[in-house]
Amino acid sequence: MQKYKSYLIYTLVILIIFILLITINNVKKNIDNKSDQISFLKKNLNNKKNQLKNIHTKLLDKNINIENIIFDEGINFKTKKKQNFKLDNLDYDLIEFVSNDLIFAKHPEASSSAYIDYYDENVFLATATGQITYSKIKNLYNNDFQFNSIKSNIQEIIKYSEFYNSSAFGIKDILVRNNKIYVSYIKEHYKDCFSTSILVGELNYSYIYFKDFYSSESCIEKSSEFYNLHPRDKLIAHQSGGRMIIVKNNFIFSTGEYRYRPLAQEMNNDFGKIISINLTNKSKKFISIGHRNPQGLYFSDDLDMLFSTEHGPSGGDEINFLEYNANNDVTANYGWPLASYGRHYFDNDDDKDKRYELSPLKKSHSKNGFIEPLEYFVPSVGISQIIGVPNKFFESKNNKFLVGTMGNAKKFNEGMISLFFFEFDKIKKKIIKSEFVPIKSRVRDMIYVENENIVLLYLENSNALAVLKAKGN
Repeated sequence: MQKYKSYLIYTLVILIIFILLITINNVKKNIDNKSDQISFLKKNLNNKKNQLKNIHTKLLDKNINIENIIFDEGINFKTKKKQNFKLDNLDYDLIEFVSNDLIFAKHPEASSSAYIDYYDENVFLATATGQITYSKIKNLYNNDFQFNSIKSNIQEIIKYSEFYNSSAFGIKDILVRNNKIYVSYIKEHYKDCFSTSILVGELNYSYIYFKDFYSSESCIEKSSEFYNLHPRDKLIAHQSGGRMIIVKNNFIFSTGEYRYRPLAQEMNNDFGKIISINLTNKSKKFISIGHRNPQGLYFSDDLDMLFSTEHGPSGGDEINFLEYNANNDVTANYGWPLASYGRHYFDNDDDKDKRYELSPLKKSHSKNGFIEPLEYFVPSVGISQIIGVPNKFFESKNNKFLVGTMGNAKKFNEGMISLFFFEFDKIKKKIIKSEFVPIKSRVRDMIYVENENIVLLYLENSNALAVLKAKGN
């Protein structure tokens, strides 16, 4: 009996040891698995944005409200880097505040897209997918801060899914004035037919109810026969314009021609124009025609001049100006697509290309009855917003301006991902001094904040809101 008990105890000990060994081995496997999982998560962290974009699109396609998923969240910024450079022989700092919450880009060369404005001591930021946010200007002097989200009815107005993902369709500018907030956007009138239109709402920090402010009477269809002239031609939503300013009692905005080139010379449509709307009587008129894709607008009170920037085709980006008179009935013509210092994309044989029958791109504007640009760039620099900066920012008797540029950060050409500075002589009406300052990111938008004497920029390659200021300021 004693021998049997000893055998049983021995067997139990062996069994316990065996179980312990199995347990230890399983624990080790679990640890290894956890390690593999952590490694896997690290490797796939960069896919988070794409996964979120796909979920976002699927929800929209199923008409599921996504407001609680994205639009209710604020946007956090943290200081990442500081650049120092000389501009017009003066020292300036560029401080970048970077966010990981901005994920939707409207151009393949960008990592995110957004537009900014300043009003009532608040900086406003609108993502290209329609999220409206704001933060006190004083917060930009902290190392990190948050932009608070404002709810709106944008998702009830804009239904098509391309607007809410990484496509070229989306918000094109934000303007906050007189306690109203305006957003320009690419409107789908009906399935696959688009124009550049504008929404307006009373400024409310809890909820903004947007309604139509201006909508084009016509739209361009993706299936238009014009796009069959060349195998690579199609409706390009990047070429939609959308910049907005208010000059005295007139609302002024730009429109592109969506690569339907001849429309820019026709007076019976809104495409390829700079348009003025009287805010009192709502009357509309074209200030200028013959535009490809006007990306920047600025009105100089000192000069009584309207400045605009415009994307050319392959080469031929332009800075234009016009002596502005709200009562002037003459419509200025800048020549596109009949005149341009650029050339069509994908040119192999100019003489055989059908596009040149309707858009010959003659190299002189003035000799063909059009207005010459103030400045043009060959090759293109990816021109964007233009702003005037006063003497307390740049010491000068003349008027000085900053222009943002975009382009490809990996295939850098001179002028791309830079600031273009120029000095304008108002007597001679020409540029007398200019320079490029590389800042290594696409400048999508830019504003001057007079109270702080700073320039704010939205940088698309680094998901950053940046502050440009004199060194030591």
